[in-house]
Amino acid sequence: MADETATAAPPRQPLRGLLGRVGQILLAPRAALERIDRQGGGLHDAIWLVALATVTFRFPLLFEALLGLSAPSMDALLRVVSVAANEIVAAAWVVLPASVAITLLAGARRDSSRDLELGAACYAPWFAATSAFRVVEELTGARPWPVWGARAGAIAVTLPAFVCAIIVARRRTGTFPAPVIVSPGRRARLAGLAVAGVAAVALAGNLVWSARHLRALLPVRSGQAAPRFTLARADGQPGEISLAALRGQVVVLDFWATWCPPCLAMLPTLHELHAEWSGRGVTFLGINSDGGIEPEALRAFLREHDVPYPVGIDEGEINGLYKVRSLPTMIIIGKDGAVRGTFVGFTRKGTIANALEDAVAASP
Repeated sequence: MADETATAAPPRQPLRGLLGRVGQILLAPRAALERIDRQGGGLHDAIWLVALATVTFRFPLLFEALLGLSAPSMDALLRVVSVAANEIVAAAWVVLPASVAITLLAGARRDSSRDLELGAACYAPWFAATSAFRVVEELTGARPWPVWGARAGAIAVTLPAFVCAIIVARRRTGTFPAPVIVSPGRRARLAGLAVAGVAAVALAGNLVWSARHLRALLPVRSGQAAPRFTLARADGQPGEISLAALRGQVVVLDFWATWCPPCLAMLPTLHELHAEWSGRGVTFLGINSDGGIEPEALRAFLREHDVPYPVGIDEGEINGLYKVRSLPTMIIIGKDGAVRGTFVGFTRKGTIANALEDAVAASP
């Protein structure tokens, strides 16, 4: 390894040198894993790569979630967290099985904490391979290979690091001399830079897409005109739900689903609010968001729970108009047809009642 330089265990650098360390795992996995086994840092680097993947490949989702933070809501914060959580889960499916396998195969020389560092190091080649696949998919707008083909390719790239990790773990003690710590060299840094370049292409593409679709990413805000829609009633009653026909009334849109526990927990509150406010110029409309539910199954559910207001089935169009990303979501529309407030998740009755009081008192 002419481009690698032997050193005497340099101090760890959490972020500086990340690209070189990633490149070393790709080009010289044995040397990289011996360094990680002695000095650690594999898990720390995996966390940085997860953060990089979140920003580059999930930028539109992350940007949309961050835009939602302008409205104070715990759900808006949870949406930001969930974007990163999806990438964390994807990484965990690599790190945890690799760490467990390394521990089992290390025999008497197993060390759970060091095995976790080695398993986490296996995420670097997985990240490099999947990044290349994801960039091709984003640039072409299609997946030119089956899902299993991309995974097989990523496994093939990751396998050398995994095998070296097992070898390093099994040689920790005994008659084997301690390995000389080898720091990443020029070739390793270039390889890491190439991986970063792939991620940069993904980020650039997502930035352009987000700029072109900014209006679609912006959340529904108070004061803007509520998107109009017409939806056939699916609660066994004739007629349809038309927002335009309700101009001059305060409207409560309740986006919910039968599989959503917080939605079901809100039903008694909504029943009480309907009883108290329906005679004061407030109309409640239920927008079922199950997706694919049979009308008869919905009607049976509504009869069982004695839902007193009109309900229609939405296959995603109305949810898209109102940028509904989680359930339940309630949107209050004023007499003038403008959005007055959005409530996400389980909401106290008093909070909704106060918003209705303001909406009813406001001039159309």
